[in-house]
Amino acid sequence: MRTPKVLLLGLAVVAGALALPGTASAAYSDPLTTTTKQNLVWHATPAAALTALDNALPNVSLNTVVNDTSYPMTGCTSAEKAALPKAPVATKSLCWDSERAGSTTWVPQGITTSGDADDDGMWGADKIILSGWHGTDELGRYNDARIQAVNYNDPASAAHRMLYLAVPNSTGSTFSAAKAHMGGMAWYGDKIYVTAVGNTSTAIRVFSTKHILQLTDTTSNAIGKTSGGYAAYTYKYAMMQVGYYTYAGGTCSMASDTGVPCFSSLSLDRSTSPPSIVTTEYFSDQSLHGRLYRFPMGTDYLLTGTATEAFRSYVGNMQGVLSHDGKWYVAHSSATINGQLWAQTTAASTSATCGSTAACWAVHPEALTYDWSTGLVWSQSEWSTADCKAQSQTCGRSVFAVPLSSLG
Repeated sequence: MRTPKVLLLGLAVVAGALALPGTASAAYSDPLTTTTKQNLVWHATPAAALTALDNALPNVSLNTVVNDTSYPMTGCTSAEKAALPKAPVATKSLCWDSERAGSTTWVPQGITTSGDADDDGMWGADKIILSGWHGTDELGRYNDARIQAVNYNDPASAAHRMLYLAVPNSTGSTFSAAKAHMGGMAWYGDKIYVTAVGNTSTAIRVFSTKHILQLTDTTSNAIGKTSGGYAAYTYKYAMMQVGYYTYAGGTCSMASDTGVPCFSSLSLDRSTSPPSIVTTEYFSDQSLHGRLYRFPMGTDYLLTGTATEAFRSYVGNMQGVLSHDGKWYVAHSSATINGQLWAQTTAASTSATCGSTAACWAVHPEALTYDWSTGLVWSQSEWSTADCKAQSQTCGRSVFAVPLSSLG
């Protein structure tokens, strides 16, 4: 969750100080408490619009995309390695090419893998990691959204290709940029879920691997129908939205922990029957306490929209959420030190510790996702090396994994 740097410096949580300002009785070590459930309302993209675009452009598979990579993943620099968790230690890590590693126009947030998508942990013949990024003010298209699709068949030679996320108009004659902060992602079957933008009525946007289009105009700095065909700001591929969920309660608020929640992150839980999506909300104000929700899957890899669980967590600055076998995991971020990873139930809240502090997770950590086929929890760090250097910190962007068994 990107917050202005000046504000971030005022929000740093001192390592080991678990009591929250203004709420002496609340601490990160407090267990979850139940709270009011919030439901969702589904809005489908007209089928005719999707068909029109599929007929107008080549419709390709995600396998085609990840076997048409344009940028290599790299070994991590010493600064990027410094952003990795201290405890538990990452057992897998990879880093971006120099342009992605240093970008100030795009920022990494949510993450999911083919371990979410299919029973065997693969998508067809490919092992895939999807990293979600949002545009910044510097790009001039704040909260435009893209996915870095990483071919992870051979970790030693991993590489990626970028896809733009787009929303068809009602007839399918054109499309526009999907507005999403990308704080969380989940991939189940052909559906890819991403968190939308705070302080709106849209909660989650849903895209489909069945509607990835190869664009015919890759030179225009525009999106949608152009004189040269169809474009998405020079990208080769765009994935279409097949629908979205709104909050049943109306517009969400990022300034209140009692009103309609703004989902900041999400992930898939395959340990429930049926599988479910879990969400959390982020507050920079440490006196506010984010809530966690669970939504079961219905038909066609879509949610029923009815929350079955709702909890309040007392961990601040929650950037990522994961649930497995009845236990919830939330990732906390700090502006100046390592983040924290908390394992929570209604009976307890515990954190991995290193020395006298709970701040052992990644530096500027983001979303969480669990690859049940390998037993690994994947995440990524947000700040570029330039961001870190500007704040006199040694860190950078990395994608990493730890065993779920190491999280407590």
